[in-house]
Amino acid sequence: MTLRLRFNLLITFIMLFLVIALVAVSMSSSKRSIQEGVESANKVTLQYLETIIVRSVQNPEWGTTHDVIGRFLRQLGYVRSNDIFLYNYRGELTYRSPPSSYKLEVQPPQWFINFISPKKESNSRLINAGRLVVQSNASGAIRGAWVDLRTLFSTTLIFFLMFNLFVYWLLGQWLRPINKMLDAIEKIGKGGFDARLPHFNVPEFRSIALNFNAMGSSLQKTMFDNKRLGLIAEQTADAVIIHDERMNISFWNRSAERIFGYKKKEVLGKSASLIIPDSLKKELDKNVTLMKKNKFIHDFTTKRIAKNGKLIDVSISASPLIDPKTKKLIGDIVSMRDISERLLVKKSRDELEQNRKLTTIIQGHIEDERRSLARELHDELGQYVSAIKIFAQNISNKASDNKDIKTSASSVTSAANQIYDGMHSIIRKLRPGALDNLGLSETIKDAVVSWQKQYTKLKFSLEIKDDINDLGEAININVFRIIQESMNNAIKHSKAKEISINLYLLKQALKLEFSDDGVGFDKKILKNSKQFGLIGIKERVQSLKGTFEIITRPSKGTKLIILIPRGH
Repeated sequence: MTLRLRFNLLITFIMLFLVIALVAVSMSSSKRSIQEGVESANKVTLQYLETIIVRSVQNPEWGTTHDVIGRFLRQLGYVRSNDIFLYNYRGELTYRSPPSSYKLEVQPPQWFINFISPKKESNSRLINAGRLVVQSNASGAIRGAWVDLRTLFSTTLIFFLMFNLFVYWLLGQWLRPINKMLDAIEKIGKGGFDARLPHFNVPEFRSIALNFNAMGSSLQKTMFDNKRLGLIAEQTADAVIIHDERMNISFWNRSAERIFGYKKKEVLGKSASLIIPDSLKKELDKNVTLMKKNKFIHDFTTKRIAKNGKLIDVSISASPLIDPKTKKLIGDIVSMRDISERLLVKKSRDELEQNRKLTTIIQGHIEDERRSLARELHDELGQYVSAIKIFAQNISNKASDNKDIKTSASSVTSAANQIYDGMHSIIRKLRPGALDNLGLSETIKDAVVSWQKQYTKLKFSLEIKDDINDLGEAININVFRIIQESMNNAIKHSKAKEISINLYLLKQALKLEFSDDGVGFDKKILKNSKQFGLIGIKERVQSLKGTFEIITRPSKGTKLIILIPRGH
């Protein structure tokens, strides 16, 4: 709340108190006036009526007192501040004075009526043939008092508002220099130490301005040098911690807050051992000894503990703080760098490299076994099948007159041919012979032709750019296996109508794109299921230090993009 508003509120409260007091005094005065008026009117009315009663008794020829009084009251009409009732000898009401019509349209609130209403008086007189009752009634006077009070309150309220606005404007003129002072103080608070105040005519404000300007000049000179040091300490990515001579923390920068989780107010004044694990407490004593000998610590790798209990790998550099006058040790300054991520990256990289080498070795052994098995099938089983066919043919030739024997021999020959064809199919899957004889390009083309014959409803598209046959044994066999496994996945799961295989020889890598127009899938399922085909492809790519990307969405097909560095 501004000072101007405070002063204005103070004056407002004072004025409000005066208005309330004025209203209270006015109401009290009105109440006394109404009370006195009602009492006077009641007394006068009673005296007047008693006179009429006496005169009616003295003049019996006028009739009974009841009739005389009745005629008189009807002629009299309303009597101010009084209600008059006339009853006959049977107690029946024969006359009631009319109510007051003064300001009848005004309806005072009930609280006002309760406050200002005087004590109600009732007087009764027995007369010949009846009874006369006179009661006080201040309703007309109350309405008049409410109108007066309302007029007074409205007038006072208008004056109160106008006076308040005038005072607020006047205070604004008087306190205008304070705004300039506040602006200058705020500017200094934000680091603008060049802020200065102008000359003021008011003596008190002028004195404040002179002292403020002197203080600003002094602060500007002092803070200039400290600002650069503070910026370096606060904005560095390393945790900067300063200890005093008792090894208590006296400075803690933002990076320290980020790395260790402690705020400044939580650690200032605390021992340096706060972030040292129990198993490494002896390090603190060693560091103190080195600091006392004016020795430096450079890139010392150790561990520190964060607020949440997590151990953090850090690299520490420290130097002693020496008082330039006394040459005594007054503490040390420590810089700590979080190297947890760097160590984790190095560890992950080493493990990945080991896995890659292991995968390469395993895949090499598997391919060697497949090559050996294919050779054994070709050499051993092929000879046996050929021998069976020769024996069956000889049997058929010798049994020229026996049709059953010839039929059996033909069946044996046919079975041998089927075994031979099946064997060659297995050999191609184990180790495609074209890969060793014709190269990667022809082997892929041969495989696509074979798939096209096997799956006639599928449309295959193959595009190979540039010569991809001189990339080496490891790349050749792995690229072929990747295409094989991708084809198996597409045929089993994609429900595709068209499959496209593209191979491009880039400047630094071989690019393979395998895509289909099938049902696709949500890649989130890869996190919750074991897609062994994709895992195998990914492991082969990683073993070649390549990159692997899947682009797919439900009903949008699937696309594999693989980049394998050349010269692997």
